[in-house]
Amino acid sequence: MTVNGAQLQHLWTAVAAQPATKAFRTAEVGVDSFRGSLLAAVDRSGRRTLLVPILAKQTLEEDLDGQAVVLRRRALEDEQSYRTYACLELVDASQDDLFTALCVKIIERIAAHPDKAVAALRKVLSDWSALLAGAREKLSPSTLAGLFGELYVLREMLRQDPGAVTFWTGPERAAQDFHLGIDAVEVKTTVAVEGRRAQINGAQQLDLAAPGRLVLRWFRLGTGQGISVPELVDEIVELSDDPPGFRKLLLAYGYREPEREIYARRSFEVLEHRAFEVGPAFPRVVAASFVGHAVPAGVEDIGYVIDLDCAPAAAARIDDEALAQFMRQS
Repeated sequence: MTVNGAQLQHLWTAVAAQPATKAFRTAEVGVDSFRGSLLAAVDRSGRRTLLVPILAKQTLEEDLDGQAVVLRRRALEDEQSYRTYACLELVDASQDDLFTALCVKIIERIAAHPDKAVAALRKVLSDWSALLAGAREKLSPSTLAGLFGELYVLREMLRQDPGAVTFWTGPERAAQDFHLGIDAVEVKTTVAVEGRRAQINGAQQLDLAAPGRLVLRWFRLGTGQGISVPELVDEIVELSDDPPGFRKLLLAYGYREPEREIYARRSFEVLEHRAFEVGPAFPRVVAASFVGHAVPAGVEDIGYVIDLDCAPAAAARIDDEALAQFMRQS
């Protein structure tokens, strides 16, 4: 068996509630190496740790300078036993979610290779070195919601065309999220419970050269139910004829597989969806909005919010049948 992040968090919470009469309060995680049980532990200061049993004489290269975690040798002694452990400690409490995901991955790897526990521990730490060094931040909740919206649309496309990953241009910082020949699709999401607003980035995002058609797809998402981004990723990998290309785009977006356990805790469901064909009557700021049909020199980083309820329905709103036809024809 193995353990997921929620279970591991529960173990740490439970042992932290025990009286601090020893150097470590511990609980077995349910996975054994050849040297004994892996332990979820909390030290006297409340610091969370994962204890991996090792031989007393086994060499362990310690890492005491980590910004998020440290690895050191620890000995636990009681009336019945004296045991040596590789102790992985969380030193930056703000990285709690990351540490949980890291420990889950270590536990999974040791469960698969119980005779090579230290090697498994080292391999995971190596794979996660950039994250542990604080080289980048994980995706924010709003960015994750935006990724969900784009993947939701990509899944629709893949159900019609297994090669549709090539349409996804958002991770490459294109003006629009999808390009289908001369046509394009821009995706916007919100988790706000009221209003139908969309943040527009730049004078090019809602501008497309004729005769290309630009469709804006807007989603209101609920949280706590539905499916997670990692689950969507798994579905897309199964549908796509180019999983490596898809994963490369995910990486460009900022989604890293080692953070999967963190993102799996947030689920989304589509509560409302609207689609608009963007044209001259649609509320927007484009180059043609300025004198000379060009953004004034020195003006950078244009950003604005549009109220989609102000979009003229007859000129802009696309019903489900028309949207499906657009997607088939593009």
